[in-house]
Amino acid sequence: MNGKSLKVLFLGPQGTYSHQAALQQFQSIPNVEYLPATSIPQCFDELEEDVTVDYSVVPLENSTNGQVVFSYDLLRDRMIQKAQSSTTSAKTNMITSDIEVIAEQYVSITHCLISPIELPNGVESLERFKEVVIHSHPQVWGQVDGYLKSLEEKFPSLTFTRSDCSSTSESVHQCMRSHAASDDNILHLAIASETAAQLHKAHIIEHSINDKLGNTTRFLVLKRRENTSRYEFESTELPQVNLLTFTTRQDDPGSLVDVLNVLKIHSLNMCSINSRPFHMDENDRNWRYLFFIEYYTDGNAPRNKETFYEDISEKSKQWCLWGTFPRNGKYYHK
Repeated sequence: MNGKSLKVLFLGPQGTYSHQAALQQFQSIPNVEYLPATSIPQCFDELEEDVTVDYSVVPLENSTNGQVVFSYDLLRDRMIQKAQSSTTSAKTNMITSDIEVIAEQYVSITHCLISPIELPNGVESLERFKEVVIHSHPQVWGQVDGYLKSLEEKFPSLTFTRSDCSSTSESVHQCMRSHAASDDNILHLAIASETAAQLHKAHIIEHSINDKLGNTTRFLVLKRRENTSRYEFESTELPQVNLLTFTTRQDDPGSLVDVLNVLKIHSLNMCSINSRPFHMDENDRNWRYLFFIEYYTDGNAPRNKETFYEDISEKSKQWCLWGTFPRNGKYYHK
């Protein structure tokens, strides 16, 4: 990078799983400045608007909870905005986005129950309080629901309250701040990573409280399409992943099948499909969907990319290829 500091946005603050994903992606690159963003929209907006920012790392999906709808919807909205601005190619009805997906990262989500004070008897110490307030990111609740129910059953005389925070790392900071202002009968706890606990000098009561082992979040690494200073990836024999979004001609029977059949005709293996509702404008009809598909390519397929793109154009109403990037080896880890 010629000594220049590489600027990477991530969903902050420091100590979040997004921060860990960014560290994993750029750990071999010298002079990286990691910039925490307060929201997923900010991760997109600043990358597009601030030319000093090189990359952005955003969560896309979780192996337990599924889609991170904020990220899906931000991709959807950008495609729709491009369609409305008449930047679609008249020949191919292809939309070219301002941002591009260039990599993916997988972070194992290992939640811990964290306390602002040391509890000599661990979880058993909860019985000395009247109320326990647990802080965390909203998406975490579905990943530890069974664990929290077991706590409530173990301490039936305790009142348990959940408090939403903007991130898991922020939840540790919030629980410490709230506990300092509370009376002695109320204990504030957080559910976050071990890294977040260490960062805030908090105490871990229990490790690995996830209901399901192997819970993993997938992150996308984004750059502006105009940014050509892309660093070199390590060589890999794993397949290339393509993220493509499209809309169909809604009233045509079999319109979705027609698009998907293009993959079969060109011997391409689809590895993911999702959808999100959309409206072109305020007068648009309900129950229209934009589809997200991911498919593999290698040196042999598709044999003719131009023909493949022409076939996609013929069968879809609008489409956008967000990027082609190497499959991360952690995808195959349990």
